[in-house]
Amino acid sequence: MSAPIRVAVVGTGGIAEAHLYAYQRAEDRAQLVAVVDIVEERARRAAATFGVPDISTFAEVLARPDVDAVSICTPPSVHVQLSVAALNAGKHVLCEKPVSATLSGLDEIAEAARASGKVFSGVFQLRFGKGAQQLRSLVDDGRMGRLHLGIADTLWHRDAAYFSVPWRATWADQCGGVQVSQAVHLIDALLWYLGKPVSVFAHSTSFRGLTECEETSSALVRFESGAIGQVTSTVTAFGPEKSRLEIYGTELSAVSSGPVYEATAEPFAIGAEDTNRALAIEHELEERVPKGFRMLHRGQVEDFVAAVQDSQAPLIGIPECREALQVTTAIYKSSMTGAAVTLPLAPDDPWYSALPPAGFGLI
Repeated sequence: MSAPIRVAVVGTGGIAEAHLYAYQRAEDRAQLVAVVDIVEERARRAAATFGVPDISTFAEVLARPDVDAVSICTPPSVHVQLSVAALNAGKHVLCEKPVSATLSGLDEIAEAARASGKVFSGVFQLRFGKGAQQLRSLVDDGRMGRLHLGIADTLWHRDAAYFSVPWRATWADQCGGVQVSQAVHLIDALLWYLGKPVSVFAHSTSFRGLTECEETSSALVRFESGAIGQVTSTVTAFGPEKSRLEIYGTELSAVSSGPVYEATAEPFAIGAEDTNRALAIEHELEERVPKGFRMLHRGQVEDFVAAVQDSQAPLIGIPECREALQVTTAIYKSSMTGAAVTLPLAPDDPWYSALPPAGFGLI
């Protein structure tokens, strides 16, 4: 067995706990050696909670030969800067979403990864749910039939206190609203099943004045196969929050049934014209993929560690990050121009390098 990779977690806010927990549980293949945070006391608390032996600065981490990889869990506006610096220093990188505000920023990460030969992976943990893996096996076997419709609903609530955090509520710091902060996980899952997106039409807006970014959005995505995707997202929902992914084929349908923040953790409800057939397929899937992670970041971290140790591509690499970013960028462009957007966006498109470009805003 390969020696455990030695990891530093950069940023110790709320999402970092999922990374720290996941690395802690992968102790035979990964070893936490340091945490980094601009607030020293927060770093000390994280280190004490998860048994990390050292707190460090980011510059120190880049220079340390005992650090093989970093998990970047900072606010979004510095993801590109930190990812590129880490890759250039010879570290493998796992980065939280959004990995970049713009496609040109993602190009910088891609070039650094290519030049360094190191692994870069973005975080889209819904792919690692037991239900997601079961459904993937059906799609790969062609048993869903021709996929023609996907629905991704992210109906959550974020109050004024959420937006009062200094790095939230602006395009420059949060790098977008509900699309990139909450809905992007189901958007990625939708792309994983339905394939290459070719056009987007969307409306997005903000009603409460808590953020300059969008709070509510509805988008239609057309895929190369002819399939249609519907993406409905809000952080202004009251009552129980909801996350749901629905995939429809000409032979079978599948509807997620997991909890709100881990919608794909539980088996999907399978539908068919013959109810008995649907039940039999659900039973078969339980035998095919009998186990899954209750905390989906564990799957994400294990995939990243395996990519590093086995010199293989991660499930969510640069191409997968690019597809999701193409769609979220197109949602913003369509919402602010009132027109459908053809994908992929070209490097000379103003939206490729700015979010939003000068002179544009929510209508």
